[in-house]
Amino acid sequence: MGDGTPPRTLFVACQKIHADRDLIDFYAGRDYRPAWITEDGSGPLVPALVQVLADARDHGLNPEDYHWSCIRALLETVEDARRRERALNPRLPASLDVVLTDAFMILCSHLATGRVDPEQLYPQWLSARHKADIVQGLNDLLVHGDVARTVRHFAPPHEDYWRLLAAVPSQRALVARGGWPSVPPGPTLHPGDRDERVAALRRRLAASGDLPHPPSSDPAFFDGKVEEAVRRFQGRHGLEVDGVVGPRTLEALNVSAGERLRQMLANLERWRWLPRRWGDRSILVNTADFSLTAYDQGRVVLSMRVIVGESATKTPVFSKEMRYLEINPYWNVPRSIAVKELLPKIRKDPDYLRQNHFELVAGWSEDSPVLDPATIDWSRVTPSNFPGRLRQKPGPWNALGRIKFMFPNRFNVYLHDTPSRHLFRKPHRALSHGCIRVEKPLELALFVLQDDPSWTRERMEELIASEQRHVVPLPRSCKVHLVYFTAWVDEAGTLHFRKDIYDRDRVLERALGLEGATANLTSSGPGPRPGG
Repeated sequence: MGDGTPPRTLFVACQKIHADRDLIDFYAGRDYRPAWITEDGSGPLVPALVQVLADARDHGLNPEDYHWSCIRALLETVEDARRRERALNPRLPASLDVVLTDAFMILCSHLATGRVDPEQLYPQWLSARHKADIVQGLNDLLVHGDVARTVRHFAPPHEDYWRLLAAVPSQRALVARGGWPSVPPGPTLHPGDRDERVAALRRRLAASGDLPHPPSSDPAFFDGKVEEAVRRFQGRHGLEVDGVVGPRTLEALNVSAGERLRQMLANLERWRWLPRRWGDRSILVNTADFSLTAYDQGRVVLSMRVIVGESATKTPVFSKEMRYLEINPYWNVPRSIAVKELLPKIRKDPDYLRQNHFELVAGWSEDSPVLDPATIDWSRVTPSNFPGRLRQKPGPWNALGRIKFMFPNRFNVYLHDTPSRHLFRKPHRALSHGCIRVEKPLELALFVLQDDPSWTRERMEELIASEQRHVVPLPRSCKVHLVYFTAWVDEAGTLHFRKDIYDRDRVLERALGLEGATANLTSSGPGPRPGG
C-alpha cells in the first residue's frame, strides 16, 4: 500500500472493516495472533469492550458504527456452540477478533478527533489536527487489561467534557419520562401575576430542577419562589435575569428536553475537535456565550463579556498564538465595510470622513501616502473604483477602541476594545463584523503582559492618553481559542444552555445522526446498562 494505491475494501463477517492500515499494522506486529479471542471463543476483555461500545451513545456516538449488532451475533454464536459443546469453525474466533479490533480502533479514533470533520460542515471552522496512536494504545491495553481506562485516554482530557458527559444519562432519563411540559403562549408573566399559565410554568421549572419546592396551594400565583426559579433558569440559559417570563424566556422554556439532549451530544463532538491542551497561559472565547475566560496554569484568573460577529458575519472557530498588541491602533476599514456601509455616508456628506477621524490612504502598504478626500468626486465613486483604503485614526472614537490584541490568522479576526461600552449590557451580543470586542481590554492587556513587570496599569494608561500608536510584543505568547459551545456543565454542576446563534447545532446533529433520533437516544439502547 506504500505505492499510493488506495487500500481495498475489506469485509469480515459481513462487516466492512474501516481501520485498514492501523489494523494491518497491529496484527502484523503480533505475528497475526488474535488479540481478544482464544481458540475456544473466550476472551476476558470482551465483556468490558462490549460495555464500552454500548456506552458510546452517551458520547453522542452510534454503537452500530462499531459493529455492535455483528459482535453481539458472533458472541451469541460462540456461546451457543459452547452450550451445545460443539466445535467452533476456526474462522469464527478469527473473524470476531478482527471485528472487535476494528470496533475498538474506530471508537478510539472518533473519541480522539471526532466522528465528523468540522471543516466539511462549516466554512469558518479550523480544527486541531492531531494523530492518536491507537495501535500503541491497544498494545498497552493488552498488557494492563483496563479497557475503560484506555478508551478514556483517547477522549478529550478536559474536565468540561466529562462533566457534560456525566449529565447525559439524567437528561436521557428525563426525556424517557416524557420530558417537561410546555408553557402556553400568552402575554408576559410578571411576579405577582395570577394566571392559569403559571401552573404550567411551575411544572416546567420543577421538571428541569429549577423549582425544587413542593406544589403551592395557589398554583396560578406567580410568587417569590417561582420568580427565584425563573431567575435561576434565565441565568443558566444566558438570558436577562429579571424574573419575568417574556418572549425570549418563554421560547427557551419551550425547547423540548429531547432537543436539549441532542444539543448536549452535539457539544460533546465539538470538544473532540479541540486541542488536547489549552496551553499554560490561554484565552478561551465562547462565542455562543458572549464570554471570554483567561487561564493561567489551568486556573481562571479573568473573565469578561464580549461582543461577537452577527449572523451574517459569524466569528470563526480556531486556535492561534497571540504575539503582540497595539495600543491606540489604527482601524484599517475592510473594503467590504468601506464600500457597503461608509461610501453611501460619504456621498451624502463629503465631510463625513473628517468628522469621524478617517484618513484616505492610497494603498495597503505601510508607506502608502495619505490622500486628500476633498480632491475626490465621490458622486462618481463606486464599489469597483473605490480609491485606496480608509483608516480611522487612534483615539476614543476609534472603532477598535484603545487596544487591539493580535494573533495572525487567515480570517483577519482579533480581539479589541470598543468605544460602544453600552452594548455590553445587552444579553444578546452578536453585533460585530466578526472580530471580538472585549469588555475589559486594559485588564486583558495586563494579563498577557504580566511577565514584564514594567507593564503597569499606570504605564498603560499613560500610553493610551498619548493617542500615539504603539506595538507591544508579548513577553510570552498566549494561546487564543475561539470556540462555540451551546451546552456545558460548570464546576458547580449546573447545566447551561445557550441559543444557537449561528444555527450550527442542527447541522452537526444531522451529521451525527442525532436529528429526529430522540427515541433511539432515550431507549435502553443495545444491550443492558447497569443502573440504567
